[in-house]
Amino acid sequence: MSYKSLKIAFLAMATLTIAESCKQKSTEDLLSDASRLKTKEMSAAAAGNAGITLNWDQTYQRIDGFGAFGGRIVPFFESQKRDSIMSYLWGENGLHLNMVRGKVLHTYGFNQQTGIVTIKPAGVDIDVDVNSNAYKSLTDVQKEHLGQLWILKKIKERYQVPITFASTWTPPLSMKTNPNSESGKWFNGLNFNTSSSAFARYLAGFAKAYQNEGINFYAISPSNEPENVFSDWDASYWNSAHLGEFITNNLRPALNQQGLNSTKILSSENAAWGTANTFLGGMDKSNVDILAGHGYVEIGELITGKRGLNQNPVTWNYATGNKPVWMTETSDDGGTYDNSITGGLKLATSMHKFMAECNVNAFVYWLGMLAIRNNESLICTNGDGSLDFPKTYDVMGQFSRYVRAGYFRFGASVQNNSELKVSAYKDPATGKFSLVVINPGTQQLTTTLHLQGFSAGTLVGYQTTGSSAAHWQQGSPVNVAVDGSFTLNIPAQSVTTFTGTKN
Repeated sequence: MSYKSLKIAFLAMATLTIAESCKQKSTEDLLSDASRLKTKEMSAAAAGNAGITLNWDQTYQRIDGFGAFGGRIVPFFESQKRDSIMSYLWGENGLHLNMVRGKVLHTYGFNQQTGIVTIKPAGVDIDVDVNSNAYKSLTDVQKEHLGQLWILKKIKERYQVPITFASTWTPPLSMKTNPNSESGKWFNGLNFNTSSSAFARYLAGFAKAYQNEGINFYAISPSNEPENVFSDWDASYWNSAHLGEFITNNLRPALNQQGLNSTKILSSENAAWGTANTFLGGMDKSNVDILAGHGYVEIGELITGKRGLNQNPVTWNYATGNKPVWMTETSDDGGTYDNSITGGLKLATSMHKFMAECNVNAFVYWLGMLAIRNNESLICTNGDGSLDFPKTYDVMGQFSRYVRAGYFRFGASVQNNSELKVSAYKDPATGKFSLVVINPGTQQLTTTLHLQGFSAGTLVGYQTTGSSAAHWQQGSPVNVAVDGSFTLNIPAQSVTTFTGTKN
């Protein structure tokens, strides 16, 4: 055989071999596809068989409520939409928040002899027109004083919000170890040896001044992220020993001296939940009424470049002494603005973990509004001035609208599904209850809800999905089956709250 013929024969054999190989591979692909299809069908069947059980007799923490910081004070006060924003946050048709967090500003006038703190500019009505010369002539500091007083008063008056509390970023600068810096850098904090008494009287004077304006602070926090010695914004360094000592020896007596015996003390509001665990675990908490931390990523995650909502907070490992535990600040403070269901599900996961695993009594978001589009706020503002509602707003409402203060979390468990997250809340007095179901998966689920220790009639569901136009899309009533169970359809990538009443 010639070389040419040999070459042709070799090519023919190679072609036949390749063809056979492709034929064999195609068969393998078909088998693999069939296997994957079978696995998918089995997964779908498992999803279809997913079950939820509520146990009325398993009772956990009492819910104190949900809230937000008013917003960047001056932009909120000057916003033409401020009335609508307040309604969207604290109104009955909005999030119906029952808590608002304020700020103990460090720039108030303070008479150390009398203990009087001046919280508003003299001669200016808090209802001043922001476009008037009277307002425009104020300094930036005065505008901030006036703005916060207006925000907190109007929220109280219009919506009867029962819980107003305030956190302290930094003491007045004259009381700090470095009076030339607002920040906590280089461990700049309260000059503990010279200013403990004065700072305690400043906090008590602030609370008293607000009381004179008709606002009784439910709680005061002397610190905000006391471990923050890195950032440029206003902050103050504390160690746990000094903070506990200050609360016991200075702050509690100062509040009592002003007749504010019922004003609670909240502490310590560290940025990361795990840090708060360590910090509070090592301090004198005898005069701390509410234990608090923030819900951002842990320090180890921050070092590796992660930011935002803590997706896996750990349960504190020290005895809280049955004192309320509040998560007082969180947001997705990193990355590109995301108003989609992806961002909403991050918040949903974080809220579920804090409520159902860390047993917090209250959940407070960082900002209520911003004059820009940013993940730190529940309501944002578009370039044309219109309001933008990210899905985090809707997710917050899945809890705040249907889980009211005074409810108790009770037993809720999932069978045959590892993605579904559920938590349930009840009002023992009325029998009303709410079930929050989070489905971060990409498949719609059909689940069977079983009630243990109680029965109910009809359930009403409210949905948040990527495509839902309404904030809380109300579904058709779900009627009880003959065996006392309910069949629930849970959309993919959704948060749904079902409400009902115990028979």
